[in-house]
Amino acid sequence: MMLKKKLKFDIATLKKNDITILTLDERWNRLFKIIPITGKIKKYQDNLNKLIGKEAALFQEQQSIEPEKKKHMKNIIALTQEAFEKNNEQAKRSLTASKLRIEQLNKRAEELEDELLQMGSKIRESNFKLLEETVKYVYNVMSKSRARKAKLESELKLLRKRLKELQIQRQNLTTDWTEVYAFFHDLLGSEELTRLDMQFLNEEVETDETGNSE
Repeated sequence: MMLKKKLKFDIATLKKNDITILTLDERWNRLFKIIPITGKIKKYQDNLNKLIGKEAALFQEQQSIEPEKKKHMKNIIALTQEAFEKNNEQAKRSLTASKLRIEQLNKRAEELEDELLQMGSKIRESNFKLLEETVKYVYNVMSKSRARKAKLESELKLLRKRLKELQIQRQNLTTDWTEVYAFFHDLLGSEELTRLDMQFLNEEVETDETGNSE
């Protein structure tokens, strides 16, 4: 039943508990050193890590845009005089190429802003799915563990009760036979009593040792 329950989490819950990305959280990773990770959780984990990798690549590309733009801006400044005052065709071509590249970089920078925004949403969604599956799984494991513990406690209680009963039965069988022996000794005599001991008590010992009566 627990696995079918729909869980809802607010972003404030994650911030409150200082949880950003679960797969990067040491506490989350420690969970699966205590209990085995499931295939479904592993799938969510891998998906989240892939998205994080893509986001990192986008950030890296974004960081590389500004230095490249600066390089082309310097190139334009350096070639302007050569291109227009000296009418250097090669300088003009290089200058035009730098302007075109800057336009491409500006366009790509805008695209990256959108892509990073979308990627952030995908990562949050994936993180929530992973959290939801983790909570359901962990609580399911705890529930089963408690049920098993309760069952074992019940079985142990029955065993303790049975053990106590057997101990009482054994205690009741521990009788002082001194008075009985004295009565038989006076009635039958020592020799007959010894013969009866050999006949009946020896058979009892053999039965106990072999598990079979004579």
